Parts: sequence; C-alpha cells; structure tokens
Amino acid sequence: MSGNTHVLIVGGGYGGATLAHELGDEVEVTLISDDNFLLSTPMLAEVAAGYLDPRHIVTPLRDLCPHAHVIQGRVDSVDVDAVSVTVDGPLGAGRRTISGDVLVIALGAVPADFGIDGVAEHALDFKTIGDALAIRNRVLAALEGSAVSDDPRLTRTVVVGAGYSGAELAAALSDFVHEAAETYFGASVRPEVILVDAVDRVTPALSERLSDAAAAQLEERKVEMRLGTKVASVDGEGLTFEGGERIDASTVVWAAGVRPNPLIETLGLPTERGRLVTDGRMRASESVYALGDVAAVPDGSGSVSPPTAQFAVRQARYLGTNLPRMLAGETVSRFRYSTLGELVSLGHHNAVGRILGLPVSGLPAWFLWRSYYLLQVPSLFRKAR
Repeated sequence: MSGNTHVLIVGGGYGGATLAHELGDEVEVTLISDDNFLLSTPMLAEVAAGYLDPRHIVTPLRDLCPHAHVIQGRVDSVDVDAVSVTVDGPLGAGRRTISGDVLVIALGAVPADFGIDGVAEHALDFKTIGDALAIRNRVLAALEGSAVSDDPRLTRTVVVGAGYSGAELAAALSDFVHEAAETYFGASVRPEVILVDAVDRVTPALSERLSDAAAAQLEERKVEMRLGTKVASVDGEGLTFEGGERIDASTVVWAAGVRPNPLIETLGLPTERGRLVTDGRMRASESVYALGDVAAVPDGSGSVSPPTAQFAVRQARYLGTNLPRMLAGETVSRFRYSTLGELVSLGHHNAVGRILGLPVSGLPAWFLWRSYYLLQVPSLFRKAR
C-alpha cells in the first residue's frame, strides 16, 4: 500500500507504541503521546522501592518507532468526523491541530478515585515514573523524620488497592522500609505498610487458592492487610473508613484502580463502561479504530478483552499487520486472543499467578514474571541493564 495514507495514533503506551512500531513505513504514522518514552509499568513497584533505576524501564519512543513522527503533548480534543487531534505542546510550545486519514485511539487509563473525598489532594498516585519516584522520596523522608521524632505516623504507609499493582507495591515497599530501618536507623524505628481495600481478599482476579498464597506472601513481607472495609475519605494525616475508624499515616498511596481516559466520553461514539465499542477488527467508526484500555474489543471467544498490557500488545500487533490491508479494501479475520496467564510479584523473588491455566507460586512464578516482562522491555541494551 502507498505510504501516503496518514494514520494518527493517539496515546504512546503499550498499545500505541507497539502499533506505531509494527506499522513501520507501510503508512505515514504520527504518534501523539503525553510522554516521549514508553514506560514498562509492571516494574514500577521496583522503582518506587529503589531496586531499579528509572532509566532502565523507559524507552524513547523515537528509538522504538523510528519511522513514526512522534509529537509529545497533551491531547486537548479529538474530532472524529474531521479525523483530527488538538494537542497542547510541552513548556508552552502552543496548541496545534493535526489531521490524518485514519485515527487510532489508544489513550489508556487514568487513576480512578471513585469520588472519595481527599484522594486527589492528599493521596499519591501510582501510575507514572514520576509517581514512583514521589513515593520513594516520601517514604525516605518519613524514615529520616523518624530519626528525630517518635511519632509512629511518620513510618506508617498505607497502600489503598489490593489488586495486582497495590499488592506488588505494598510488598516492594515493605521489603524496602524494613531493610532501610534495620540497616540505617536501628531498632527504634518500626515501619508499617498497610494494604487496604473494600474487597475481602488480595488479588481478587486470581483464584481463591492463589489469593490465599498471595496473602501469605504479603504477611511474610510484614504487610498488614485491612480488607473488606471501604475508605470514606483521605486527608493530610491519613484516612478514615466508612465506619469511622481511622489510620493515621504520613503516606497514603492510591492504587485502587483505573478508568478509561475521560476524553473518550467526548468523542460522540458508542461506549460501554467508558470504553469505546468496537467490532472484531477494532473499528469504532468509519475512520476510527481503538485498542487497549479505552476499547471494548471482542476477544473472539464471546467476551470483551480485559484492559491489560498483555491484550493491548496483542491488539496492536493485530492492527499493525491488518490495518494496511483493511485500508486497501481487503477482508481480514477478526481479532482473537486468549490470555497466557496472570502473575503478580510479591517481593524477595516470590510471585503468584497462573500460566496456561496452571497455578504457580514462589520462586518459579517470580522467574516467569521477571522473564516475561524482561522480554517486553525494548532493546537488548535495556534488557541487559
């Protein structure tokens, strides 16, 4: 196909970056992203705990997608009829409108606070490299403060959200603060990491057996769990549950879930729970395609693809192969993919999950987790680092 067809990809996460890479120079590609790099988010907890250098889990989009025109900026609006995007550039670079022939929406998700008072003002998010560094700096500052104060609130960290991200972060932070306290601050400092959620078990997406294994690993990591109780509000001194009980803490991290980028609701296209409705070939309208967290893409077996990086990458590879063919008028098969499995890392070379339907835990699960995500890190140089 001619390279004159201009494809606008909105979003530079796993879905958008992989698609731009896969399309190569078959079409003209413009990739619009808030950041100029791809972040390997599954390893973010290890950055927050200081075990990984942030540089090792970021890859410049221009290296990853050498044939694409990369534009860094915040997407202000999308006109699906005109197939155009309005972008605010960084550092006051100005607003510009970019037009194309085909639009691919891959905006990803944003943190969800579920309308709970004080979350936006007082809790730390856990989604970006900046968030991970802010968490690490806050925890370190609290440890330093404990050296001159006996206030137990200083060394108490609350992670809200017992899903994969929250459980991984709680385990990594607990290892980090207990090791730092023992090595540098002595027995007088007693750090606490508390994992909070309204659900009654950790990693509820896993089976009850694996969830119990995850809970046992977290207990071994000295993580306290407060489950089955809803958070009513967050303030500068900690959080309050719906029943009135409080936890006073210097650090509250919000990892309780995400929602599709709210810009989706402004497009005027059909949505399902905030995600764009697509057909089996990821088409949302005549000139608009969507994938990843913002798209309700049929998985080929009667269900809708879950909003995970694993599915976003597979959808991007499918569209990278088939979009030029569809634009040329060819008929292609529908997207079809079943998950290979799910894994959650729980610190000190431990993990739990299932692979190809089989439960795994402990060191073998951690090895599989590390190997899979290491393979997803672009470039041999970064893998080696």
